[in-house]
Amino acid sequence: MQREITKKLGLIVLAWMFVFSAVVAQDSQVLGTFDLAADAAVTDGSDLFLYGLMIQDETDTDDADEGGNILVKKGKIVIINLGPVVNHEGVDYAPTVSADGKTLYYVSNRPGSKLSADDDLTHDFWKTTKKHRLDTVFFAPMNIDTTTDLGDLGVNTPYNEGAASIAADKQSLYFTACNKSDGIGNCDLYKSTIQGDRWSRPVNLGRNVNSANWDSQPSISPDQSRIYFVSTREGPNSDGELIFENFDIWYADWDFEMEEWQKAKNLEQLNTKGSEASPFIAADGVTLFFASNGHTPNIGGLDFYVTRLDPDTDKWSAPENLGEPINTEMDEQFISLPASGDIIYFSSTREDLAGFQGNLDVFMAFVPTFFRTVLVKGTVTDECSDEFIPAKITVNNPVTGKVFNDSLTMTHQEFELIVSNQDFGNPKDSIKSIDLQVTAENEKYGKKSKVVRVEKPKKVEDKSQAGSVSEEIFVKITLGQKPVLGAEMDEADYIKRAKEYNTSLDGYRGLVMEQVQTWDLYPLLNYVFFDLGSSTLPDRYILFDSPDQTAYFTDTTIAGGTLDKYYHVLNIFAYRMTKNPDSKIEIVGTNDGTTPEEKVAGLSKARAELVYNYFRDIWKIDESRLKLTVRGKPKHPSNLKDSLGIRENRRVEILCKDWEIMKPVFDRDPKTFPQPEQMTYTMKNGIEDAIVDKRRIEIKRGDAMWKVLTDVGITDKTKIWDWTNDRGKYPKDEVAYTAQLIVTTKSGAECASDPITIPVMQVSTEKKKVEATADSTQERYNLILFPFDSPNAGPLNERIMRDYVYDRILPSSVVEVIGHTDVVGLYEHNLKLSNRRSNTVEKGIKKKTKGKYAVLTKRGVGEEEPLFDNMLPEGRFYNRTVQVIIKTPVADWEEIEKKQEAGVEVD
Repeated sequence: MQREITKKLGLIVLAWMFVFSAVVAQDSQVLGTFDLAADAAVTDGSDLFLYGLMIQDETDTDDADEGGNILVKKGKIVIINLGPVVNHEGVDYAPTVSADGKTLYYVSNRPGSKLSADDDLTHDFWKTTKKHRLDTVFFAPMNIDTTTDLGDLGVNTPYNEGAASIAADKQSLYFTACNKSDGIGNCDLYKSTIQGDRWSRPVNLGRNVNSANWDSQPSISPDQSRIYFVSTREGPNSDGELIFENFDIWYADWDFEMEEWQKAKNLEQLNTKGSEASPFIAADGVTLFFASNGHTPNIGGLDFYVTRLDPDTDKWSAPENLGEPINTEMDEQFISLPASGDIIYFSSTREDLAGFQGNLDVFMAFVPTFFRTVLVKGTVTDECSDEFIPAKITVNNPVTGKVFNDSLTMTHQEFELIVSNQDFGNPKDSIKSIDLQVTAENEKYGKKSKVVRVEKPKKVEDKSQAGSVSEEIFVKITLGQKPVLGAEMDEADYIKRAKEYNTSLDGYRGLVMEQVQTWDLYPLLNYVFFDLGSSTLPDRYILFDSPDQTAYFTDTTIAGGTLDKYYHVLNIFAYRMTKNPDSKIEIVGTNDGTTPEEKVAGLSKARAELVYNYFRDIWKIDESRLKLTVRGKPKHPSNLKDSLGIRENRRVEILCKDWEIMKPVFDRDPKTFPQPEQMTYTMKNGIEDAIVDKRRIEIKRGDAMWKVLTDVGITDKTKIWDWTNDRGKYPKDEVAYTAQLIVTTKSGAECASDPITIPVMQVSTEKKKVEATADSTQERYNLILFPFDSPNAGPLNERIMRDYVYDRILPSSVVEVIGHTDVVGLYEHNLKLSNRRSNTVEKGIKKKTKGKYAVLTKRGVGEEEPLFDNMLPEGRFYNRTVQVIIKTPVADWEEIEKKQEAGVEVD
């Protein structure tokens, strides 16, 4: 009698799992029958080793491994209850295991499940994992969907969820849900996919799969081309009434072209007038497990059976009962196996194993392998950093023509493909191996294929030889390349000239440091500037502390360029005053006359007195030669409508009519110039841009680091560089540059490009004479202090042109006139002003030289090509300039010098 009650109870449980709230929850008598295992023995540990052990052996039934390490032994079936980590005092059922056997999904109403409207724990999907397929120790389970934003449209809801099937790719979950607002019947089949770290909103599989009746217990094939499930809809064994005593197995095929499920069909070959339930399609795609009470032999209630599909005939073999000890007099339901086929997970109400926790528990059995498969797994990594990169995966089977596709993402980094016997084609062909072509493709990295040979698993005829695990093949495809660094540069002017005499230089690309005879004129700005409200000169001006320090100063030995010389302006004027004892100067103190800090009484005077005292006390200039004048705003102020212009009026002006005091500083020393002035590095990460954290270019000369360029961005394609080190110095020898692009990933890994080499050549004036290489002088003259907003040159600039420029232009000279401005004022206005100033100078040259020059060009660049820092007042003044650049063959000047020495008049 008790056996009959238990068998009937199993059928009721099978239905109750999915329609609890809709059908059975109102029947308190039924609910009360689930306390069958309330007094089951439970051990004290939360760490699971063996909770209930059953071993079946034809010769030996009590030699269990006392150490607790359960492995499949020859001829044995080992069954364990998964104990209090996986099971609890309620119901735990419907296990579905991933292909690799490490992740187990199941249904449970344990604490942590969502609550119904009546505050009862509902049936939710939970997940537990373990380190190895054969482990019996599981980590604590977690609810797979605790979100609430989707309400009853999520995976886990305030209603009951039922059996699930995890696809081989572990990215798709097919499951049963009841009472959803988008349902077709009272329980339907749905699909959800992993999106980041959560499951997406489930999608109803539609009317071709679901019916107005009860549809549940799905099992998806490895390639997701077919879904098996259980339904009470009208069919050969059912009139369509909602009766939970004659379930049938149905299936539907996926139409890949139409991207929809075809109309479901009844699996008539296997269904009976009894109940067929919980189908599970194995990893080989042809082995089907299911529970039934309508097939014989039957041990009791719902038993597990196995059948195999012949792909050639589309016929299923006669179902075989899995036998004891898997099947019992109780109901067994919901079976699942990993791809290896050597472990069975199932649900049962059996109480014959110690550790039974509740009304329904999940069990694990180590069994002889029922089928053989090979699990092909793989990932895609960057060739340099060995880090994962997203890619599309295509696996082609040359024997069957089947194509497997997958998309690897940052949250799905491995593909899994189950290769079964049917993938080796017609058995009559006796194909022993297949060469799968695995292709990975990334939009930025390109495409790469690898051939993977898979040997056909040997058939096991003898039961005693069963139980060995299937082979697992891991494939890693590397895409991409190392970072790539290149160098682009114009041909050096020296090379253009010299290769006519030395053809070995043709094609030379590198730095040329050419020594050139130079004439450089540095006009002196006769102002010094002060900070807001201050009467102390800024530190950038160079002042002596005592008269003794002036003893060795001259105005021709100041190193550096324009600003280096300008910051000695007080010393230059004072030095020239000592050389010209009759000269006098006027020192004029001013303020901006605008800001409150500048309208302080005595500020202009204090500024003038600072300069006055410096001349008098440090340079010992007699007071009779110094005149001190105090003003508010300067007589000729800078732009009072512009903040930068206002700052320029905080100054002291040094006025003198003596040319010897105010004339420019002039240098005639040879200088070495880089050719070309700049070069361009080209950069390609090679690795995926998304994993790049930072980059740098390391530049060495020999073994010593020369420069590290860090401002190269993450995805910039080019970086312009001026050849100098951190101190702004150029090479003085011919040691070549070597450079590498170093890419650092977000994980800290570094990838380096192959080094590139850039040669360095030093060319002295002596070398050019020996080579008889055409050489030119290079002369640069700057004209400043144009009247405000005026193109007129003014007397100072006119004298510079007369004394320095006109006579330096020969018929063979190439002359370039460039007009510049600062950034004060409107851009278009400044551009026009620079053109007008360059026109003035061009006209003067044409008139004075009578057109006797080789080339004369002029242009105005406005504020586009600043020569100095526009944030400094002196920088802005020096940017208000016209440059005159003269290049004349050295040989022509040498010829003139010879004529002069011979007393020949030179025109």
